[in-house]
Amino acid sequence: MKMLKQTLCGALLGLSLAACGPMDEPEQESMGQAEAPLEAGCVSVDDTLMTTHACTHSNNSGDNVNVTASATRIATAPDISTTHKQYTLSLPSGAEGSVTFTPGAVSGLGVESIAFYLTQNVAFTVVDTTTSATVSALISESVAEASCALTQARVYDLVPGREYILATGPATGNQVRIVHENLYDNRDRFYRDQDGDGYGTNTPVYRYACEAPAGYVKQRFDCDDTNPAIFNC
Repeated sequence: MKMLKQTLCGALLGLSLAACGPMDEPEQESMGQAEAPLEAGCVSVDDTLMTTHACTHSNNSGDNVNVTASATRIATAPDISTTHKQYTLSLPSGAEGSVTFTPGAVSGLGVESIAFYLTQNVAFTVVDTTTSATVSALISESVAEASCALTQARVYDLVPGREYILATGPATGNQVRIVHENLYDNRDRFYRDQDGDGYGTNTPVYRYACEAPAGYVKQRFDCDDTNPAIFNC
C-alpha cells in the first residue's frame, strides 16, 4: 500500500509539473569562446544588457560624479576607476582632457575587456602608463538606447591593476560623460538554435556580453532543435 501511494504521488506530481509547462532544467554552462579576453565573434555591444546597464547609471543622478580633467596626459590625472558610476568630465576649453583608469581583476583571465560609453562622438585615446603605448580599440561604434544620452562605445582589452590614461576631446560644451563597464560582469545567456525557430536547446548555455552570435537566441526550451515545427516543449 505504501508503494502504491508513492507511485500515485509521483504520477500526480509529474502531471502537475507538465501542466505548468517546461521544467526549468539545470543549465550546463559552456565557457568556450567566453574564455577569450574579448569574446571571439564580438563585433557589437549596442543591443545588449550591458548597454542598458550603462544607461541606468547615466540616467541616475545619484550615480554621477563630476570630474575636472587634466589638461595634460599625466599619471596623476583624476581617477575614474570606481564602478557603477557616470563621470561628467569638464575639459579644457577647446582642447582634450585626461583622466586615469585602473581596471580591476574580475574574470581571472589576466586581461579584462572594458567598454567605455560616451555621450559624444569625440576623440578617445587610451594610453598604457607602463609601456607608454596607445591601446587600440577593439570595438568603436555608435549605440542607441531609448531615453539614454550615451551614444558611443569603445571596447579595449586592458591589464587588471595597470593604470591607463584616458584622453578625450575636444567636446562640444567642453564636457563629456563616461560610463565604463566590464564585459565579463555583463554576460547574458544565449542558447544554440540550430533549426532557426527562435528557440534554443536548454543546455549548454552560452555566456556572452556582446550581441548574440549567429545561431544563438535568448529563448530556450526547444526539445527538438532539428525540427523548426517543434519548440517550447
